[in-house]
Amino acid sequence: MISAFVDKDLFAKNPKLARKIYLIKLFGIIGILVTLPFGLLSMYYGNLKLSILLIVVAAFLGVNYLLVVKTTRYVLASNIIVYLFLLLFLYLVYSGGVENTGSLWIYAFPPLALFLHGLKKGLVDIALFVILLTVMFLYPGNELLSASYSDEYKLRLIFSLLVVSFLSSLYEYSSAKSHQQLELLTYKLIGIAKEEQLAEITSKRSINDEMEVFFDYAMEHDEDLSLVLCDIDYLYDIQERYGKDVSDMIIDKISDEIKKSIHNSMAISRWTGNELLIVLPQTKYDDACTFSNALEKRIKNLKIIHDRKPILCSLTTGVADAKNTKSIYGMIRNADAKMY
Repeated sequence: MISAFVDKDLFAKNPKLARKIYLIKLFGIIGILVTLPFGLLSMYYGNLKLSILLIVVAAFLGVNYLLVVKTTRYVLASNIIVYLFLLLFLYLVYSGGVENTGSLWIYAFPPLALFLHGLKKGLVDIALFVILLTVMFLYPGNELLSASYSDEYKLRLIFSLLVVSFLSSLYEYSSAKSHQQLELLTYKLIGIAKEEQLAEITSKRSINDEMEVFFDYAMEHDEDLSLVLCDIDYLYDIQERYGKDVSDMIIDKISDEIKKSIHNSMAISRWTGNELLIVLPQTKYDDACTFSNALEKRIKNLKIIHDRKPILCSLTTGVADAKNTKSIYGMIRNADAKMY
């Protein structure tokens, strides 16, 4: 997942936006793979109207995919997908589709609207869909329907759609709350690092509890968690040669450079005198390695001047993830072992 956020070898600043664009592309491709074959199948069965409609929808989805790829106008692209399928599903209810099974597709609308528009706007979309569907079913004389449905079928269909909508909304709500909790924990850890200025030795006690919460959260929600342990090379030699003020300045410079390379869901903290620890929630091991390698190159190119002379800096990093480990300390040991 996080690999979609990599920008110029480093992680992008807005993972939520990247996830939104990824979902729009994914639903667009899935929509094409569903509507185009069914359009051709409808043509085979002689349902020309439905066939043309499905092929046109597939074409719209293809153009919409190119729109979000070329222009990143994701808001417009998400609206096109949601409301295009809203109209398509209503038409399938109206016409009955193939052998009167078209109405069964309406259960795909609630998760589609919630995934692409979020909880609040998604619920508005679902409410609009249910209202339009109810009007079609209850309109006198069935004049808004071409297909024939029994009254019992109509009521059961609307009721089951409401149940699916409720369950989908509940899932979306719990997912949003989980992400909020993770962000709050991240900001809290970042706050600890800022308060202790990173140039002073951070008390391990002050961050141990927070890191354990990150680990427990990842285990409980079956999410990826990685970390990068960074050793500032030759820091003690630099301190002996230039003094503690210069070594502290180098730590600050490197810390600031790392902050520019991470987004808000990641956190950095001082671990030991010459080591920094970067926690990467929702990040796979391979993506953490990509980040680590790019970070080493970035620090190697960092120019630090003291008394008009450059001081060369570099990092040695070790990467570990939460797989096959029982604690955050196991992850840190694994990362330390992979440093050299």
